[in-house]
Amino acid sequence: MQQVIDHDAVQIDHELVEQAHVLRQRAHSLREQARSLTSPLAAAYRRRASELEFEAWVSELQSGLPYDEVVPAA
Repeated sequence: MQQVIDHDAVQIDHELVEQAHVLRQRAHSLREQARSLTSPLAAAYRRRASELEFEAWVSELQSGLPYDEVVPAA
């Protein structure tokens, strides 16, 4: 038996989409700040930015967005 999925019936959780947007903005901010910091601290900022981008990616996947609209994690 073939399963039919009605993509129009999938509901998108806009709160999770907004959360992903905020997380990506914070990640971008940390990467910008890392440019003017000493090496160990800059590495920590970039690492945290990557963690935030991954969390944003997971939020978008959980939100119900179509996969082609989900921004890949860094």
